Amino acid sequence: MSDPKSVIRYLGYRSVANGGRRFDFAVTQHLATPTMITIQAPPAFFLGPDRIAIQEASAICYETLKFRIQNVTDCPPKQFDLTPADVVQHRKMQKSRVGKY
Repeated sequence: MSDPKSVIRYLGYRSVANGGRRFDFAVTQHLATPTMITIQAPPAFFLGPDRIAIQEASAICYETLKFRIQNVTDCPPKQFDLTPADVVQHRKMQKSRVGKY
């Protein structure tokens, strides 16, 4: 499990020529210098009936990065792709949070 003092800060997104997006985060762990991590969302995520909005995409990427730091690896790669499983996991978590209020 990661250091509880890890800080993830959303820096913004960049459009990619093919219609996808890159979401940038600064991650500070163990009081070290921040590391920039980019999560790429392919264009397919922004099309069709189950598409995600830009605002939702940034939250999904944030939660995905947080999950990976806490549960998978203390130091995720500096760049990785968002997956359909990440979107499903985020939406399940959102539904369970709504039920708690």
